[in-house]
Amino acid sequence: MWYRPDDYFDVPWRGRWDIEGGGPTMGHGIHQFDLMLSVLGPWSQITALAERQARPTDTEDVSIAAVRFAGGALATVVNSLLSPRETSRLRFDFEYATVELEHLYGYREEHWRFTPAPGHEELSALWANADEPDITSGHRLQIEAILDAWDTGQEPGVSLPDARRTLEFAAATYASAFRGVPVAAGELSGDDPFTLSMDGGAVPWGPVKEALV
Repeated sequence: MWYRPDDYFDVPWRGRWDIEGGGPTMGHGIHQFDLMLSVLGPWSQITALAERQARPTDTEDVSIAAVRFAGGALATVVNSLLSPRETSRLRFDFEYATVELEHLYGYREEHWRFTPAPGHEELSALWANADEPDITSGHRLQIEAILDAWDTGQEPGVSLPDARRTLEFAAATYASAFRGVPVAAGELSGDDPFTLSMDGGAVPWGPVKEALV
């Protein structure tokens, strides 16, 4: 949930499908998609809505999706540029605990919250025993991990199929919203317009940005 006022889009390339690639679903939420998918695993179906409600953009400024995962989990996903109280929030309800992360951009250990189910309080000790260094997340660490993998001849922790899965998640959100139907994982393939651009040539509203020359 982010907030971008009208004048943020005075920059000519912002809010354009052909340059920025999409609205908050593609440009902002995709980093949270990465984290969500790393926890819940492969997704299987998305049913979504997307609208341009307030901002002078060619792209959406709000999207909402209901998601089914291959492992049986269900999730709701909201991306917005119209939220004055900005936050990036993920909440996972497991059988014996709720795990939450709330931050805005980079996060540290302090931004996570663990709540055990009644009768399973001993799990809190396991959660607190993590011995990993408390480093703020961000692009720098991701780039370092890739370079370290190259230096040691190992495969990066995130593979090209992993990256494609996240991009497919964003494209399927747009495809479901603009076509008005659920989209299954793997359905967008071949010469489907949504494999070429996030708008898929199916945006139900007209452009407002001036063409760049």
